[in-house]
Amino acid sequence: MIKSILFSCSFLITLLSFAQTPFNPEKEADFVKATYPKGNLINILGQDLTYSKEAAANGTEGYVTFLVDIDENGKLISVTPKERVSDLLANPSRAAIDKLTADWTPTKVSGQAVAREYLIVFSYSIFYNSLPIDYHAMAKKYEDKGKIERAVKTYDDAIKNYPYDPVYYTMRANYKRQLEDTEGALADELMAQKINMEVLAVVQIAHSQSVR
Repeated sequence: MIKSILFSCSFLITLLSFAQTPFNPEKEADFVKATYPKGNLINILGQDLTYSKEAAANGTEGYVTFLVDIDENGKLISVTPKERVSDLLANPSRAAIDKLTADWTPTKVSGQAVAREYLIVFSYSIFYNSLPIDYHAMAKKYEDKGKIERAVKTYDDAIKNYPYDPVYYTMRANYKRQLEDTEGALADELMAQKINMEVLAVVQIAHSQSVR
């Protein structure tokens, strides 16, 4: 749990600090995110990635993130490391980005192409004698029993473990509204929108490991 909380705090600092301009959803209503024309970006980045055997043996997991700058012509002009839990995980992640050689469809605001920075996230997770938790199913069970507070807490845990997933914020906002926590719901909705606008891709690389 302590590790998850540290990941979440690091994520918030990284995401809130890198943007070129302050996040203002009203001014970005006509925002169109940059896209890679060769196909699904997550699939392209993840197709050759495997979990380092040495990193898995050491129990090394966490986030590797890069800040990428795409100019108004669709050129990827820089890649800057932001989080780097281990070279064993960071080096192949960077190599995956380096394979993105085609020009991008640039960001557009109000129909005009603009330069913009984004995050690309690689999430490395080890599961010991278990499968990933289905937080949506767990929260739904609590909802069916009328335990909305427990549903909110379920998404609290989901966000601590997977802070780059905007869906978890959106779902928690829905439950907060049921509890008449309007301010908390709005904060979650804005964070979900911010992530959708400022994160290009989250690539999940998982490793299952048996422990006796």
